This record gives sequence, structure tokens and C-alpha cells, in this order.
Amino acid sequence: MRRETILRKGLWGVVLTLIIASWPLAALSAGSTSIDEHIIETETGVYYIVQPGDTLWDLSQRFSDSPWLWPDLWTENQEIPNPHLIYPGDRIKLYRRADRDTLGDTPPPAPEQIQKMFTYIDMDAVGFIRKTALAPSGFIMDVDPPKNLISDYDVVYIRPQGHTFAAGQQFTIYRTLKPIKDNESKATIGIQHFLLGVAEVTEVTPDIAVAKIIKSYRPVQIEDMVTPYIERSATIALQESVPGLLGKVICSEEHHKMIASEITAFIDKGESDGVEVGQRYTVFEQRASRIIDGKTNKLIQLPRTDIGSVLVLHTEETTATVLVTRSRTGIEPWTPVSTPF
Repeated sequence: MRRETILRKGLWGVVLTLIIASWPLAALSAGSTSIDEHIIETETGVYYIVQPGDTLWDLSQRFSDSPWLWPDLWTENQEIPNPHLIYPGDRIKLYRRADRDTLGDTPPPAPEQIQKMFTYIDMDAVGFIRKTALAPSGFIMDVDPPKNLISDYDVVYIRPQGHTFAAGQQFTIYRTLKPIKDNESKATIGIQHFLLGVAEVTEVTPDIAVAKIIKSYRPVQIEDMVTPYIERSATIALQESVPGLLGKVICSEEHHKMIASEITAFIDKGESDGVEVGQRYTVFEQRASRIIDGKTNKLIQLPRTDIGSVLVLHTEETTATVLVTRSRTGIEPWTPVSTPF
């Protein structure tokens, strides 16, 4: 499934005005000779020629003073099939000629008046790590027709577990995995809840509830559990990060050996640490180098190196589920995260 991150359509006009007002006067000035060399003006607009190492994230930071506006560059350049793959020599359209002609007609609003948003269409599939396992409302006991892996439109039979079912109710299907322990202290961090899909009840008998799978994020199996479905908004308001926060990436939801962009993962900081949905944190590495000479033999900590960013999608008391929005290298489990620096 292609995951798209798009700002609210209603903000498009405001964002364009900000882009126009913020960079053409600076990025195209005489003092920006190195950038000028890669700018082309045509009758259809103004274009930037991609250089080695460029990303839409970096270009958005350069031309609009915010990397989070990169989806707008992608929207303006529909010929780019994958926003994470641009190549030297590609032409990136920066704004439309009609927009440039109106430069200065309307003063841009103050930045603090704009609420930046992020859209993540797979919010309902985002799992979590919780200290204590969620008490299930029921278990899937059978499927019609019989099969090992259950998916969209299959009919399942649910055995209630202390919950009253009614036709029309929707339930999230989930599975709990083994408790996760900290890599250093070995203390239990919590139990991962793996979300699998949504089922809607069509019939209720004295002993079972009959339901149809209306969404499947991952294959469902017999004995998977259900809990009442709660819809999550796909639109996230971006917020300021917690100052001085320092934690770790625990693992990805799917337990990949290496974690890359567009993958969901967990960090070991949550609501009790002030972490909230919409906050962004930096993933970094910090190596040590040994100094050896006639008088010295010691390890020196090198400066932190930014290797990626994550956006908080869901929070629990001591953990949070995040989306990796940027990764310069593969991110390994237990890599440190911090307030952006």
C-alpha cells in the first residue's frame, strides 16, 4: 500500500504563499550563487536541477524553511513516482508562474498562525506496547470457509469473553506478542499489541457472534482476539517536542533487523515523559574514538550524528509508536533517539 503524507488541502494556498514569500527573495538572490547555478526559469515555472545527495526533505528545508512541507513539492511534481527516490539531473518544479506573478500582492500570515498537519492513512493499523495486556472482548474460534489465513470479506465466528455483542458493532482484531525486555537492564518494557484488521458483527446467537472481516492489515488467524473498534483520525497536528528527551528505538512493529523510512516502530518513552502524538524526534548515533599516545589512552565521545527522524503516532504510558519519516542509513533496534538537535 502506498503511504501518502499530505497536508490539508485547505492549507495549500497558504503554504504556496509562504514558499513564494520565503525563498525566492533569498534563495535566488545574488548572495546565493551556488543555488542560482541549479535554477532554471521557463514559461511554465521555476525549476531546480537535483544535485547528488538532494532529497525532497532537504529541498523543502532549503526553499521553504521547513522540511515538513516536502509533500507539497511532491504534489507539484507528479512525474516523481516515489518521493524518496530523486536523482541528479531531475527537474523539481518549485512553484507555478501564476503564483510568482502575484508575489507581494498579499502579505503572508505570521508562521505562528499556521497549524502544520501530517496525514497518515494507516492509523487504524498502528499497534502499541503496553505494560499489561489488553483484556479481550472475544476470540475468533472459526472461519467460513475453513482456512489457515483469514482476510477481507471472510466470515468468522467469535466466542465472547465477558462482552455483549450486537449486530452492526465493529471490533479491532489483534494479537499479543511475547513481552519485550530492555536490551541493557533486561527489565520488561511491555507487551506488543499487533493490530490485524476490523470485523463487523452481522448476527448474534446465544453462544457466538458472526462477523465479516471488513478490513485486514495483516493475515488473521484462529484464536486472534477482538476489542471494540475506535476510529483514529488520519490527520495529525504537529507539535513541539519535549526538550531534553533521550530514549531508544525499541524495534519495528514487524521486527525488522533494520528499520527504514515509512516503517512504524516503538520508542521507550511515552505519556509519562511528556511524549504526545505529532511530536518529532531525531534518531542518532554517537561513536567513540580512542586516543592513544605516550601519555593518553582514553575513549573520546564524538559528536552525535543525525541518521533519521520519527513522528509520534500513538502513545502509551511508557512507550510510543512512531513512523520513521526519514532515515539516512538503516536504523537498528535500540538506536538512541532525542529531541531534535
